Amino acid sequence: MRVTNQGMLNNYLNNLNRNLTQMSKYQNQLSSGKEMSRPSDDPFAVTKAMSLTTTIHQNQQYLRNIEDSMGWVDMTDSTLGNLGDVLNRIRELVVQGANGPLSDTDRGAVQDEVEQLVDQIAQIGNSNYDGRYIFGGQATTQPPFKVGQYGLEYNGANEDQNQMLVREISPNVTMEINVPGNWIIQGRNQEIPIDLPTTLNSIVDALETGDTKRLGGELLQQLDKHMDNILSIRSEMGAKYNRLEAAQSKNEYETLNMTKLLSKTEDIDFAEKIMQYMNMQSVYMASLATGAKILQPTLLDFLG
Repeated sequence: MRVTNQGMLNNYLNNLNRNLTQMSKYQNQLSSGKEMSRPSDDPFAVTKAMSLTTTIHQNQQYLRNIEDSMGWVDMTDSTLGNLGDVLNRIRELVVQGANGPLSDTDRGAVQDEVEQLVDQIAQIGNSNYDGRYIFGGQATTQPPFKVGQYGLEYNGANEDQNQMLVREISPNVTMEINVPGNWIIQGRNQEIPIDLPTTLNSIVDALETGDTKRLGGELLQQLDKHMDNILSIRSEMGAKYNRLEAAQSKNEYETLNMTKLLSKTEDIDFAEKIMQYMNMQSVYMASLATGAKILQPTLLDFLG
């Protein structure tokens, strides 16, 4: 086969362009820190990296849901603790008011304090987290409790489908994070026959009329049921907070592992790439030197 100068030149230029392209690829990898700059570089690795990136972003959203839920549950538990303290104080006053020798003036003072504590219960019931009322069910923009003409009133969501706030904390895993106000006034399943507002109104009326027998009997028993209900709800909130903490740890562990895997998939080894780039640079320079020898002088070089 006859080898011509033109054939040698074409082969040289092809090889030179190939070396230059490879060196440009290493330059792009070193400047970006990534193995792939376009899907065609490695379709399988690009698909895997995109899937990992999507999953990491989903996990980050789940983590935000978890952290918001933890704040909500913690606020609810703290508020229920304050409510329990108020009910405990009312119980002390009921026992005091049931004391027979208590004068009418002293019993009136007890009645006044109970009425103030009822107002405080309404204030506690209107506690909010991040601008959302925690006991209103899905009606988070309106205060759920108020003290009206007939005492304590609950105006939050009452229908079952509107009571619960649900958060997704991992794929296909949800949690109800709130306590509707009607759980407080009558129990989770309305198991308390006489609700809290009725009990409080009856306590005020009994103090006003001096009905010590009723104060020390049925009203004290009703109040104890409501206090036990608050403790039961707080216990459930504590269990939910522990579950959220476990979900948070799991989420962070999974995100860390996926981030490491993503880094292995798309990030470069800088030391290795620098060596590859330097080697290719040496090859390219050698190609240029070889080309100078291939392009021998012609008659044109001697004209002029």
